Amino acid sequence: MKLYTNPASPFARKCRVVAHELGIKLEEIVVNARDDESLRAINPLKKIPALVLDDGSTLFDSPVICEYLNEVGGGKFFSPASLWKPVSGRWKALGLQALGDGIMDAAVACRYEVIQSEERRNPEHIARYKATINAGLDALERVTFNEPPTIGEIAVGCALGYLDFRYGDLGWRQTHPRLAAWYEKFAQYPSMLATTPPSP
Repeated sequence: MKLYTNPASPFARKCRVVAHELGIKLEEIVVNARDDESLRAINPLKKIPALVLDDGSTLFDSPVICEYLNEVGGGKFFSPASLWKPVSGRWKALGLQALGDGIMDAAVACRYEVIQSEERRNPEHIARYKATINAGLDALERVTFNEPPTIGEIAVGCALGYLDFRYGDLGWRQTHPRLAAWYEKFAQYPSMLATTPPSP
C-alpha cells in the first residue's frame, strides 16, 4: 500500500501512527498537496493523506484511512458497536477524533492564511481559526483520556503535535495543565516519536 503524505501534515501523521502501532508497512510518497497538481490523479480533492491499495483503488480522508488500517491490521483503535453494549466507547472515540480533526483543520487553515502576503492575509479569518483552536483546547482540558488509546487520542495527539510544530509560541500548556500532562506521556509512544515532524 502507498500512502501519499507529507511530514508536516497532522492528518497524514494520524495514519502513519496507526500503521506504526499495527506494524503495517506503507510505502510513503511525500508530496506537496498545495503545489502538486498531479495529486488529483490520486485524489480528486487534491488532499493528503491518500492511501492507494494493492488493487489500485484509493482511500482518502484520514478517518477513513485510519479505520481501514485498523481493520486490516486487527487493531482496537475503534471500539466495535454492539447491540449488547449500547454505551460503548465507540462514540466517545469518534467524537474525540472529530474534535482533534477540527483543531487540525483550523490550525492548518490558519497556517495557510498567515503565510500569505500581507495584502492577501485576512485578519478576521485568522482570528476565527485561533478562536476555534482555543475553544477546542478548552474542551480537551475537560476530557478523560483512554488507556490504551483509541483513534480519538491519536487524533488529539497529532493535533497537539501540530500546534507545537507550527505554533510554538501559543503557550497552550500553561493554560491547559491536565491536557499538557496527558500529552507529555502520549508523545512518548514510539509511533509518535517515529512520526515527529521535522524542525520548521
